[in-house]
Formats: sequence, C-alpha cells, structure tokens
Amino acid sequence: MNKLLVLGIIALASFLLSINISKPFIGQHDWNGVVYGQQAKNFFRFGYFPLKFGATLATADIRPDERKYLTHYTPALPILISLSYRLFGVSEWSTRSVPVVASLASVFFVMLLGRELISFRAGIMAGVLMIVTPMFIYYGKNPVHEVVLLPLALLSFYSYQRFRKTNKNKWWKILLLSSIAAMLIGWPGYYATGLIFIHGILFRREGKIRFLQLPLTAATLSAIFFFHTIILSPQAAGDLQNIFFARLGGSSISLMDFLIKEFRYFINLFTVTLLLLSSIWLFSRSKNKSILLLLGLFGLAHVLIFRQAGYYHEYLLFPLLPFIALTSAGTVDNLLKIFHGLKIKILIAGLILFFVAKERLSYLQALLKSEYVKDVYEEAVEYGKIVKTDSKMIVPIERDVYFVFYADTLNNK
Repeated sequence: MNKLLVLGIIALASFLLSINISKPFIGQHDWNGVVYGQQAKNFFRFGYFPLKFGATLATADIRPDERKYLTHYTPALPILISLSYRLFGVSEWSTRSVPVVASLASVFFVMLLGRELISFRAGIMAGVLMIVTPMFIYYGKNPVHEVVLLPLALLSFYSYQRFRKTNKNKWWKILLLSSIAAMLIGWPGYYATGLIFIHGILFRREGKIRFLQLPLTAATLSAIFFFHTIILSPQAAGDLQNIFFARLGGSSISLMDFLIKEFRYFINLFTVTLLLLSSIWLFSRSKNKSILLLLGLFGLAHVLIFRQAGYYHEYLLFPLLPFIALTSAGTVDNLLKIFHGLKIKILIAGLILFFVAKERLSYLQALLKSEYVKDVYEEAVEYGKIVKTDSKMIVPIERDVYFVFYADTLNNK
C-alpha cells in the first residue's frame, strides 16, 4: 500500500479521535470510562497478584476481604488501561489512549482487508469513510471491550483470508494468536473465532481438521475464565448466569421496538449515505463476498444475541463499522470504474466523503457536547480535595461510580 496515503489517513484519524480526549467522563456512555478506569486504578494501586487479577470498583478505604469483583468480563481491558496509567498517570486522556490506539489499528486493518478482498483503491476509501463517521469519532475513544478487541478480530479475519490464499503456516499461527488475544479481551472475540471456524469447515476442501483448534481454544479460554471467576467469588457463577439470561432474552423489549431503536442507531452513527452504499454492494457481484459477509455477521452478532444490551448501548454496533466501510467502499470502487479521467473520479469520491462527513454532523456535535453528569463530577472533584487533606474522610462506595472515580484519587491515602 502507498505508505504516504496510509500515514495520512492514520494522521487524520488521530486528529479526529483527539477531539475531547481530555474531557471529563460526563457525556454519553462515558460510564465506561469511570467503570474501567476505577478498575484500572485499583490494579495500579493494589497490584495484579494481590487482586488475583480480579477487577474491582473498591476504593482504598475498603478492606481486602470486603472487595467485590466484577466478573461479567475478563480483566484484560482494565489491565491494559492500568498499564497506560503506569506510563502516563491517571487521567481521562490516558484512559482513552487505549481505545484510541486500538481504533487506529482497526483503521489500518480495514485498509489491509480492503486491499486484500476488493482493491487497493477500495481499501483506501474504506479507511477514509470509516474515520469520518460519528461512530468512529465519538465511540472510537470509548474505553470499552468492543472497541479495544476490534483490531485483533480484524487481524484474525485478515490472517484467515491470507491463509486461504497462501496456505502458509505463519498465517495460521497469526490467526490463532490474534483470536486468542481478542477472546481474552471480550466476548465478541468468540464470535469472530466461531465464524471463522464455521466458514473454514464449510468452504475448506482439505485440512479441515486443523480448524478444530479454534473451538478447542475457545473452550479452554472459557474454562479458564470460569474457574478464575469462581476463585474470585464463589457465588459469581450464579450472577454470571443471571446477567447472561437477562441480556439474552430482552423480554421487556418487543422485537419492533428493538428494530426501530437499532435503525435509529444505524442512521445516526453510520449515516444514510453509507447504509445506501453498503446495501447496493449486497446486491452486486463481488469477489470474496463470503468473507465480507462473515465480517458483517461478526459486527451484528453481539446485538442480535444480547438484544437487551444492544437496545441500550449503541456502541455495541462498533464492530459493524468495518463491514459498513468496506462494502460502501466496494460500491464506490465499482462506481469509479464506470468513469474515465482522474479528475472526475476524485470529484465523485470527494462528494461522497463530504456527504458522509456532513450528514450527521449535528448529531456528532451533540454527542461531543453531552454533559449528563457534570454536577456529579464537580461534586466528586471537590469531595476528593477534602479527602486528600482529611484522613478521617472516606469515599462512600455506595455512591455512583462517577462520584467514586473522581473522589477516590490515588493520593487520597
């Protein structure tokens, strides 16, 4: 790929993600920042082995035997954030730096996938279209599992495609390693592994037995996660089962309400322009179409399986962004083949890019300006100053996590 073009797109993506990177966690779905930030702060403060690699929202005032661990996810995300804290200190921007790096890596792998599955031009276009969406600019720096594991999942799809083409063992090893890393960070990593396994079994003519390594690896990691959960909290298995069925069922949400809400998310975060371009691609002839459709299923899997979670948390659609960008770029690439002359092609591509960037600009601005818990933040900051100077004051753990994160500074005790 042209290195200057790639570097230019990565630089533009970096600039867009830097918007509000130091803003307090008071906006839309910024609870992720304080939840995983508080967990990371505790890894930084207490250490990994004393916590048994368990994520906790406890403060310095809570006795070790009274700490409650959060076991719905692996501790990988807060551990990564804690490493950032060790390097740069505890702050909003150091918390967001982990998803920012992951999002930039995702842009790179989207361009690689575009070149591999469609064309060089489509890869570049996919990268540009991806980074100007509200989904990327706002949620691309949200410290949440779906954002952080995405580049690893994309690498697993890319490695799988390269293995299909070359049959080289190195690509299989990269596939295994990237799949393991994605599964260690969050549940969507299991979807990517499962989909690749199914595709390999269905479409691979020889060497199918090798693909059994994927579900065996997934089962092993699941067992490790389960036993780790039991070590942290014996009753956690029941809690995990309850939250699983609660999010799986979504019984309080009708199918029609769910579809309407997701449709609104699609329009606001991906734009109508990209949705139309992506829809056109679905009805076009395209090489490697099955791999791209696999990528689309991966992006939708979490909200389809856990309908209740998907109804309330629009960022769970973040893994769908690469599919939307790649298929839209595929349509643009086919369109540009009709025209001759560099100027007209640049004009068409530029107009499409303009429409995507402009279409939901007001919605993006509303997200960036959101301040839902500003009053709690200001109260917590002032309370934290008191705690620092008065050793008898403690941070009330029963308060909401926004308050706890900002009142419980590392210098309190």
